[in-house]
Amino acid sequence: MGNSAYYEDLKALARDKRQLYGVQTALFGLRQVRAIYKAENIKIDTWPLPASIKALYMCDDGVCSVALKRDLPDEPKLFALVHELKHHYRDRTSLAAGMISASGDWNARDPIEIGAEVFAAEFIYPEAECLADIRAANVQLWTAEAIVSFKQSCRAKVSYTFLVKRLEWFGLAEKGAFKGVQFKKLEEQIFGVPFYKRRFRHSTATARGSRQ
Repeated sequence: MGNSAYYEDLKALARDKRQLYGVQTALFGLRQVRAIYKAENIKIDTWPLPASIKALYMCDDGVCSVALKRDLPDEPKLFALVHELKHHYRDRTSLAAGMISASGDWNARDPIEIGAEVFAAEFIYPEAECLADIRAANVQLWTAEAIVSFKQSCRAKVSYTFLVKRLEWFGLAEKGAFKGVQFKKLEEQIFGVPFYKRRFRHSTATARGSRQ
């Protein structure tokens, strides 16, 4: 099977698993993915993983678990957990036989890992749904500001990196056009600082003041 066929097969698998678990894009988040992990009998453990690794799938003697990097923001955490589901569904046998490694020698260009990214993207926000939402937004030119505005109304719990990659895939943005853009900072400039951050900053400032 060529890489293109392999990736399309994984997209189909993602859609099948979405249907099996009744996944609705707008409602799918960490609670729902943890329920899937429970149904699949996969344990989640938090670990201080290296910077390049967000999660790691392991399965030994039928006992399966995922080591999840501590302190990940919710959106990357969700993506990482769904990414590891692909390894559970498709790579368990090869992993047990030692044909692939779970040692952390991670290669983002490896088709096995690219496939996991493809699976996770389709599971969380299927291409057809994403493209329909993008078209409905009726944006004539995708600027960084337009991406921030789209994310505010986006049904799926996805990161700015996810949205940029989708726009590039759909041919609506040039590859690398938004490299270096600080989307979170831009979001705060446009929509203001989130309430939880204001509370944290206020608490920090108060604590500093009390020590003076």
